[in-house]
Amino acid sequence: MEQQDEQKEKLQQDGDSGEAGSTPSENLQAATEAVEEKLEEGKEELKNQAENLATEAQGQVEQLAEEAQDKVNEIAPEVEKQAEAAESKLEEAVQEAQAHAVEAVQEAQAHAGEAAEKVQDKAAELAKEAEAKTKEATQEAGAKAEEVVKKVEEAATTAGAAVAEKASELKEKVETETDKKLKEIKAKKQVKDNANAENAGKNNSALFVGVAVVLILLVLASFFALLPRKTKVNLDKYVTVSFDGYDGYGKALVKFDKDAYLKDYKKKIKLKKSGNFLQDSLTKNYGAAELLYDFYVDGNWKIEGDSSDGKLKNGETVKLSWGFSQEELEEQFKVKFTSKGTEFKVEGLKDVQLFDAFKDFDYKFTGISPEGAVEWKGTGDMDGSKGYYFTVEPSMDLKNGDKVKVKIEPANPESLIQKYGIAPKETEKEITVEGLPSYVEKADAISDSLLQDMQKEITDKIQSQLASQGEEVSFVGAEYLGYYFLTSKSANAFEHNIMFPVMKVNVQINIPDKSYSAQHSYYFTGAFTNLMDEGSGKVTVDLNDMDIPYHYATIDTGVVAWFSTVKFNFSGFEDLNSLRNQCVSQKLDKYTVEETVKDPAAQSTESGAENKEESSTANAEKESSSAAESSAANPS
Repeated sequence: MEQQDEQKEKLQQDGDSGEAGSTPSENLQAATEAVEEKLEEGKEELKNQAENLATEAQGQVEQLAEEAQDKVNEIAPEVEKQAEAAESKLEEAVQEAQAHAVEAVQEAQAHAGEAAEKVQDKAAELAKEAEAKTKEATQEAGAKAEEVVKKVEEAATTAGAAVAEKASELKEKVETETDKKLKEIKAKKQVKDNANAENAGKNNSALFVGVAVVLILLVLASFFALLPRKTKVNLDKYVTVSFDGYDGYGKALVKFDKDAYLKDYKKKIKLKKSGNFLQDSLTKNYGAAELLYDFYVDGNWKIEGDSSDGKLKNGETVKLSWGFSQEELEEQFKVKFTSKGTEFKVEGLKDVQLFDAFKDFDYKFTGISPEGAVEWKGTGDMDGSKGYYFTVEPSMDLKNGDKVKVKIEPANPESLIQKYGIAPKETEKEITVEGLPSYVEKADAISDSLLQDMQKEITDKIQSQLASQGEEVSFVGAEYLGYYFLTSKSANAFEHNIMFPVMKVNVQINIPDKSYSAQHSYYFTGAFTNLMDEGSGKVTVDLNDMDIPYHYATIDTGVVAWFSTVKFNFSGFEDLNSLRNQCVSQKLDKYTVEETVKDPAAQSTESGAENKEESSTANAEKESSSAAESSAANPS
């Protein structure tokens, strides 16, 4: 201020000197030069003062910010949310204020140049007034700077909620002052022809006001740069999800654009100091943004939906969600997550081609019921080349009428469907065991023709044996007496059933030199095992596999020869009781029996006894009748 007074006094002296010893033109020229020089000096001085003032204010702000930092750290958690909300609005206000300030400064500079030209034309008239306006503008700029420092001090002192309040006041102040100066400039422009000197002074004032506004914005920007701000991170925008596979068996493919993420956040994301030397060293060389992605974000997502288990269908909606704790990461990094997860509609899955798998199921039942088995193989798409195959349960110890389940494996063929695009229409089918030959359990299943074939086989065996007896014995005939049919009580028996057709054999024995000729008889049988029911009522047996019970029947002719009588031994049994005892009774612990064998001789004996009894009864009745008649004829 003292320098400005000295400059003013010197200017007046120069003016007085000019008036005393020079012409008006020279005086005007000198005054103009002096004014120009003083204006330049004033501008330079004002610029220097503004720079000094800004530097001093910046230093004070930094000092205040350091002091306020401790206070801010104490109350930051409580006001963080409010500060974040205020920050967003303040940034918009600052940007708007900057735009207005720049516009104001540009317009002020334009008018300042115009005013300078006017000063040159009328320097003598305006010298004193310009100097006064300059002094006024300098004082106003100083006051504005002092006001800025005061506002900053108040903002730093109150911190927390006061930050938002003071920022709002500053914003309002800037808007008010800017609007005011713009209105003044417009008003001055309208009357510039009538008040050029006044306009020039006010335009210079507007210039200084614009400079002050810029200083305010710089101070505010520096202050907010020192606040503990968190970078907002939205991971959702870097994720794309595509779908692969077939409709009903699709899967989601997630892709994260790491390059775009690092481009946006590499210099913005910071890690809070932890005091952990290892972590701090890693971050220093690694980068907080890379650390956040590689260790916490990469792959730490999941797809959620009704069919997100590898069976996605077209038209479904799935959601990508993040698997990490955003709150925990916000404690480690200077970030604020805004990621909420993103929904995606399933589309683009191809249609699955369904095929009839069981047309490629070849099988047959083998063995004998109830010990049958099933053999199978797959052909076509079920030959195993595409991963599909059949299983059968049960596959052994089968009998006709059993139910067998045929299944297609694997039970969860999602990977195969995704690979080949084909799926079976049905995955399970039931088939009935049939066509297996079975062991005959009842004798009535044996046909008459088969029974006759067994009788013939036995008769042929008898004749073959008798032929070896020589000329003294000849075959007379064999009479069929019935059968014994045994059924095993165990399913694991070697012989499941046994058929014994029983024959009565009649032979003629001739001993010419002893004048002996007589017929004799004995009993014979053969065992036929494992008679099979081939189905449709057809029963078969291996007739060549006949077993002859080991036993001999002895016939004593009574003809004396040497010291004994002549006897003949035949393969067979002397009576039916012996035959039944060996062939049936000894097996009853393991077999059940059906029998139709009857002894004709016993039947004849029983028939004769019955006839004799009937005859005796008739004679007695006849004798009783005669006695009655005699008594009636001769009454005494």
